[in-house]
Amino acid sequence: MTTSVRERHARLLAESRSAEPRARLAQASTRAEFLLRLSRTVSAIQNPQRALDTLVSVLLEEMVDVAQVVVRSGPWQLVSGAVQDGPIHSSAARIVEGTPVDLDNALRRGLRDDVVLPKSGTARRQALADFIPDAELVDEVDALGSEQLAVLPLNARGRSFGVLVIGRAPGFGFGDAQNFLDDLAARIAVGLDATLVVAESRYVASVLRRSLAPTDLPKVPGLTLATYYRVAHQSQELGGDFLDIHGPEDDLILLCGDVAGKGVEAAVHAKRIRNAVRTASLVDRSPSAILGLTNRVLVSEAEEFSEGMATGVCARLRPEGGTMRVDLANAGHPAALLIRADGTVEEVVADGVALALIDNTTYTDTELTLRPRDTLLVHTDGVTEARGVDDLFGDRRLRDCLHGLGGLPPSAIIESIAVAVSDHLGAAPRRHRRLRSTVHPEPS
Repeated sequence: MTTSVRERHARLLAESRSAEPRARLAQASTRAEFLLRLSRTVSAIQNPQRALDTLVSVLLEEMVDVAQVVVRSGPWQLVSGAVQDGPIHSSAARIVEGTPVDLDNALRRGLRDDVVLPKSGTARRQALADFIPDAELVDEVDALGSEQLAVLPLNARGRSFGVLVIGRAPGFGFGDAQNFLDDLAARIAVGLDATLVVAESRYVASVLRRSLAPTDLPKVPGLTLATYYRVAHQSQELGGDFLDIHGPEDDLILLCGDVAGKGVEAAVHAKRIRNAVRTASLVDRSPSAILGLTNRVLVSEAEEFSEGMATGVCARLRPEGGTMRVDLANAGHPAALLIRADGTVEEVVADGVALALIDNTTYTDTELTLRPRDTLLVHTDGVTEARGVDDLFGDRRLRDCLHGLGGLPPSAIIESIAVAVSDHLGAAPRRHRRLRSTVHPEPS
């Protein structure tokens, strides 16, 4: 350890009872500045493991010779630790039996502990292993010769979620710095708790996003499927638009919908609707019946009027010879569009009340036939209501975009719509999501 590092340690942890008032004031100022800088550093890092590694590095540089931080977030336990001039030992694993008993107790109790280490032998290594799960770090702390460990709880929002374990080189303890150490643990806890909350939210968002936007479409003989999904807000990872295609290849159910609102709440409700539709399709394959059953479930679960209102298009696709029979029902959703192979664009007329508004609502099936190279396009209002500099994209622009695209592959049609919407948005704020799906029978 260099002299400058040892001096920084002394400024923070030297005993101050017998020091002159001016020296005590200077130390208090140094401590306050360090705590502020440390909390800002930890709070600025949104990746939990990197936050722990950075915390350990700062503590070793500025304050102690041994530092280990352990936090628990959901089923995960993250650990980072090191000794002065040694490598950082990091790990992330599910919480399982095998965590040292004393460390586990410290994590659960949330109480401070001061551990006096035996000078040598098996008892010393066992005392270290009781709080340090990494065997290599135990070896390094043992070799350093630390005589004492301070085990500080990390508590935030009324619960204990981690511990900080620190130690100093032989001949150095923590003296009368106990209040400072308590302040240190409190600052670290607040910063790490914020980091963990963000990480947990992002994890939930990623799980929901993957479940709501399927990437693997079923491979159906005689049919080409293509989808496009994008969250318009760059800072908003989740929304209420949803798409699902399921069922046997000779009897597919397609669902495209939009839940009022945005964020995790809307995404969770979208997931519930998708699950309700899948369940209803086991009872009756008719789209009108599926939407009717789903609506009854949503109305019965809503705690107040219009809670979780959603729109949706449900279609049933079955091959018939060289064509595809489509039965389609609509619950307050933008009308599906039928793009014939000759370039003609037809609106599929199917009207119905939005979901979760009125109990016992009935829906009507509309039947149509897809011939080879015809395309069925379903989309959310994120397309037509995408706001550019002066106005919305609108139905007219969507139809104009589809002009001349008859017979093209679904992926080409979707790409053309995406480019047109992006050009319309220009530099305007992207306030809407866009979700599209096309169904295109292949030539027999």
